[in-house]
Amino acid sequence: MPLVDNSREPQVVRERFHAVVIAALICLMLPVVVLLVVDHAADAERFWVSGWLAGGFFIALGVAKLYWGPYRALGLAPLGSLVELAAVGHGVYWQEWPGWVHGAAVGLMVGGLVRGRRWRESKLQTIVLLAAVGVGVGVAYFLRQQERPLERGEWFVLVAAGVVTVAAWVGFFRPVFELVLEPVVWILYRVRWSGPGFVDFPRTGPCLVIANHACWLDPIFLAKVLPRPITPMMTARFYDLPLLRWLMVAFGVIRVPEKTFKKDAPEIHEAVAALDRGECLVIFPEGYLRRTESRPLRRFGQGVWQILKARPQTPVYAVWIDGGWGSFTSYYNGPPTKNKRLDLRRPIRVGMSAPVRIPADVLENHWATRTFLMNLVGEARRHFGLEPLPTFTLPPVTDDNENSEDVEDTPRA
Repeated sequence: MPLVDNSREPQVVRERFHAVVIAALICLMLPVVVLLVVDHAADAERFWVSGWLAGGFFIALGVAKLYWGPYRALGLAPLGSLVELAAVGHGVYWQEWPGWVHGAAVGLMVGGLVRGRRWRESKLQTIVLLAAVGVGVGVAYFLRQQERPLERGEWFVLVAAGVVTVAAWVGFFRPVFELVLEPVVWILYRVRWSGPGFVDFPRTGPCLVIANHACWLDPIFLAKVLPRPITPMMTARFYDLPLLRWLMVAFGVIRVPEKTFKKDAPEIHEAVAALDRGECLVIFPEGYLRRTESRPLRRFGQGVWQILKARPQTPVYAVWIDGGWGSFTSYYNGPPTKNKRLDLRRPIRVGMSAPVRIPADVLENHWATRTFLMNLVGEARRHFGLEPLPTFTLPPVTDDNENSEDVEDTPRA
């Protein structure tokens, strides 16, 4: 999808800032790295060493750019920085500077930043990078005039590589966390996705993704198939777990208090604020995990209506996740993780419909909105060959149920 002007979206601003800092540091140290790699090679081998350096760079760059998940590709920068730091430390201690290792490490970092970019380059960014290159070339030229060994250059690169590593891990901890977690998900689940919603899914700007909820890992399945960071909502029961809470705060997850009746719902205000910041909000409107085989979709709560009522122009992507029911973290045959085998390459299918904006007349009534959205989610099953759920219809309006949350959904064949 073409890049758009998103200079004010906080997520994009942070990503761009960290990417420019890391790229500038790479431009600063790269000329000195090249000098050290070539200088430590014998005269007869310098041509081949230079070739290995360039070859490692372009191969790693190509691999990074071909990686299918653009957001998680940003995680290649922290991993590449660790490789470069280790290679520089090896060179300082052992006086060995293999060109292909340094080329591959820098290629991973640069390729990850290029693949994950979702902002337009500005003239200021270009000037900063060119200035960093100029300073790096100047430092390399100064060092080249010194007597061997080039100890100052080695320590300069070691410090620069350390700063790059810190900057990359601080700036892109979330994408590298997701990237490292992906092999584990791959072992446990075979996730496939289809549907028109995945065509040109926006990498920036506000949008709302709604889906059925059959197991604990549904948010992870969505994070895997979407090309941008998601902002999900999580119940306090899990959010407040010690280690998980730190991660959820770092990732911007919205905490949902576990109260049946609420005079105030701060999570609704936070969700609206997330849309205002241009984030991809993910909601499971049922509010509960699926409990029975006979009821694949529960009645949606009012929260999703309240969010859309506040921001009616938000594009809505309806999703059906198939395969979660019966998995290790579902309520099939008992509570999650009980009476079930650990999943191994379990098929998971994710179908996403094209975006819709809820009509104004539908948004006037919470029952009409919730029923409309339930039917959208049920229809998303079509995208991988399943029959859609029977059509849900509005319950009869009476004085007793107009504001009640206890009325069951009423599917009609």
